[in-house]
Amino acid sequence: MKNLLRKTSITIITLSAVFFVILSRADSSAIDDAFWARDWETADAIYSASVSDDMSSETSALSPREKSVYANGLWLQGRYSESVSILESIQQNFPEYLRAYAYMLFILGAERTDRKQDAFERGLALWNSGPPDTVKYYLAYAMARLSRDLEYKDESVVWFRRMYELAPDKKRAAAALAEIMNIGGANADDAAAMLLHSPADARAFAILAAGPERASGLISYALGYIAYTNKKYEDAIKYFDAASADVEYGEAARYHEAYSAYYLKKDDDAYNIWKNIALSGFDYPQRSVKALETLSRRSKKNDVIKLFGEVASRRAENYPDVAIDALASIMKIGSTKEAKAAEETLFSSHTSSAQAATIRWERGWASWKNKKYRAAYDQWSSGYSACIPNAELASRLLYWQSRALEKLNSPKAAERVRNELLSNWPGEYYAFLVSPDGGIKQETVPEKFVVSSDLAEWGFVSYAKLEGTNIPPADATSADVPTLYRSARISLWDGEFTPTVRMFGTMQRTMPRSEFAASELLKLAYPRAFENTVLAASEKTGVAPEIIWGVMRQESLYQPDATSRVGAYGLMQLMPGTAKGEAKKMAVSDDAYLNPADNIMLGANHLAGLFARYKEAPLAFAAYNAGGGRVNKWTQNPITDMAEWIEDIPFRETRGYVKAVTRNIEAYKTLYPKGEKKGADTK
Repeated sequence: MKNLLRKTSITIITLSAVFFVILSRADSSAIDDAFWARDWETADAIYSASVSDDMSSETSALSPREKSVYANGLWLQGRYSESVSILESIQQNFPEYLRAYAYMLFILGAERTDRKQDAFERGLALWNSGPPDTVKYYLAYAMARLSRDLEYKDESVVWFRRMYELAPDKKRAAAALAEIMNIGGANADDAAAMLLHSPADARAFAILAAGPERASGLISYALGYIAYTNKKYEDAIKYFDAASADVEYGEAARYHEAYSAYYLKKDDDAYNIWKNIALSGFDYPQRSVKALETLSRRSKKNDVIKLFGEVASRRAENYPDVAIDALASIMKIGSTKEAKAAEETLFSSHTSSAQAATIRWERGWASWKNKKYRAAYDQWSSGYSACIPNAELASRLLYWQSRALEKLNSPKAAERVRNELLSNWPGEYYAFLVSPDGGIKQETVPEKFVVSSDLAEWGFVSYAKLEGTNIPPADATSADVPTLYRSARISLWDGEFTPTVRMFGTMQRTMPRSEFAASELLKLAYPRAFENTVLAASEKTGVAPEIIWGVMRQESLYQPDATSRVGAYGLMQLMPGTAKGEAKKMAVSDDAYLNPADNIMLGANHLAGLFARYKEAPLAFAAYNAGGGRVNKWTQNPITDMAEWIEDIPFRETRGYVKAVTRNIEAYKTLYPKGEKKGADTK
């Protein structure tokens, strides 16, 4: 990719059609096609013809499955009464596995058509029947709403508490707790859990201040954590100690108790607690190793080094990441002899670890900067393994190996390394440095990823999505990949871009990266989110759509309400000051950036200004992330090799940001080449 690290053309491209999901069936029909194309007018016409009194010989009645698909299309349009009426007419025709999902729509339909008592009774019957796990959280939420609206206070608290227990993420768990607080049915445990989600919640504080009859592990941990965050370390230690024996919160309590002791300069206490967690903990051993490394710079250095040797030996088999971190820490704080011994163990016993590879990379880079190309190559080739879990690091080692081989006049060997990079790590930043397509193949999705789903085939797309969404990344296996793929495609079809990309990432973690070179598969990782809005911003500002998408993906992963810890907001993660400056230039209100469409427009305009100022794409991206003042400082000397300049960016975050955005842009250009017909807006 010859021009990748040169000036990026700020042009407008024509995008290809929207990526529709058509789940193939042997008996796929016109109603299926209309549904997946969201052509509701055609779907209505097909259904009307199928039930008309003068149905012609060319018009056949719809099957129960086709009626279900049509009814689900009505639901997506908000035509709830019509949808439920059709679903109820075919309820005896549903396969057993699907009846709970249809019944769930009966409940929601009754709720939304002001038949809440009917909905409540139906919901209770479904709950008592033992619904599938996929349904339980949403049923509990519906029952909580219904009982609240019907003023069944005690029951609503029970249902909201069930919703909390079943919540798939922290955000929805916090929402359930907030409802319990609003109803006035919160107990001390609820209040403690609320404080862990929202440390400043005054109502939760008031409940705990009243004095709980019992101090559960959760309550003690929550009180300790609040004291800890308020730097009241003596109080924190008291509460954490009370929670230390709790099965769920005990290890977290001990970990933070150690930090409280550390801040009070009670180093012996801190050391002993972290020591026990590092040697036998389950949730906090890596963090305890890092904390002990910090402690060693103030005291107990020899004890810590000796402990790390024991940790590296004892935890190598079942907790290798803990062992690796312990060895890496010895290399930082130990004597020359101790560091050398730890290094030998790391390189011999944990060859494919990211830590070992990183050390090799850094040593190779130092040699490269000193023009010692053979030494650089030796380090990078020793550090590389196809099993390295970090794709950016693995491909980085291969790319710079090829550069070193070119310097050593070994072009054929360099070519072999580049081919390995493209084969093993398609679509990565370094793959685009050696090939315009980055190893991406213009191919359809491999058949092994495509597996049908009764839920999707009968039109229950909202629940079909959940089959993959509810698989935690750590629990995914290769057997889950077809489920993840199907759910990701449906999420994309439904305009939910963040879950789509996250499910794709989970897929990638279960299989070699080489399995993900097909362009139609990779489109899940790079959706054309908010397409019409992006194209409008591109036309107005002159910034190419792939640049806007590339920045948006890295900044917010397509989440309109994303907020950073420093106050950046929205799809393009604009700081309020930057947003106000761009708003003034574009003659819009100061708070326009809070709107997704305006956020995109203002972010694109900011990018246009940076491109005009810096000319070179990597410099503009670095300035977007770290600020123009820093980029000015980093460019005081002429840039002779842009790839080297990027590797030398002193801020790790900015260095990774520039690479990621560059990769994103090149992926978009490869996956959606110019000349493709533009499709309809996707949300």
